[in-house]
Amino acid sequence: MMNINEFIERMKAEVRECLPDDVYQDIIIDNVEVVKMNDQKLHGLSFKMPGVDAAPTLYVNEMYEAYKDGADIEYLASEMANMYSASRNAVAPPQVDLSYDNVKDKLTVRLLEKSRNREFLANMPYVSVGHGLAVIADINMGEDRGGDWRIAVNNNVLDSLDVDIETLFADAMKSSVTLDPPTLVDMTSALFAPEKINLLERDEPIAPEDVGGMYVLTNTSGSLGAAALFYPDVKDKAAELIGRDYYILPSSVHEVILVPDSQDIKANELCDMVKQANKTVVEEQDILSDNVYHYSRDDRRLDKVTADPQRADRVAEGR
Repeated sequence: MMNINEFIERMKAEVRECLPDDVYQDIIIDNVEVVKMNDQKLHGLSFKMPGVDAAPTLYVNEMYEAYKDGADIEYLASEMANMYSASRNAVAPPQVDLSYDNVKDKLTVRLLEKSRNREFLANMPYVSVGHGLAVIADINMGEDRGGDWRIAVNNNVLDSLDVDIETLFADAMKSSVTLDPPTLVDMTSALFAPEKINLLERDEPIAPEDVGGMYVLTNTSGSLGAAALFYPDVKDKAAELIGRDYYILPSSVHEVILVPDSQDIKANELCDMVKQANKTVVEEQDILSDNVYHYSRDDRRLDKVTADPQRADRVAEGR
């Protein structure tokens, strides 16, 4: 059985055979490896035509898995050729004017764990927010061109913007609140209610008898919404609404779950819950962290929780 690199080389040759003659003559097909969030490596082929700036990239990871499961490589090559033909007629990404005045109001932030993203962050400006977590900035071009177009601000993009990191992230946090506001919804409503009430829009705390078991914190789009935890004043507002301290379960990069603190909750059980979900439910690229956090409303302090039953349930970890 071929390894991934041998498979890619074979696919390059087979795909050429499946392309129309007028395309086959001029096209340049190159290997591509892209490091995505959580250091996920995507292997692909780029298709470059002379005189055309855009070079569509088609990833082969899923096809390689299909090949290992017995799929015919000639069939897979034919599928990739069809995908390339379709991409030539697809909506092109919007042209981006990378002047800072143009993009400063299109910036959003994304939350991730540094230890899971060593390669991804190697060429990326980021700001640590404590406890091994960090935020990066995206240029969010919206969905008006048939897709959710985002450009991660790496060091090259930062140079093009000609702005310092402090200004970049101050503006990104500010515009995130406007472009993709935070939402807090009780778990039952999040799962079953046709209309979800954003509790962060309330002026009064939730009555103690109405405080539920779990609350979902994300952004309005529900995409990369875990970053809403670090929007200005969100942690404090949530504590005021719930009326007590709470645990934070990082269910994915798209949302976190707040669990009001009570005598019945054991921190080690929450830690086990998060780790088990990350192993069995959450896609690898969507995992935020195996850790659980605790927010103290009186101290306005975020701590990382330890699952070690021989130690105190909460351990403060300095930034």
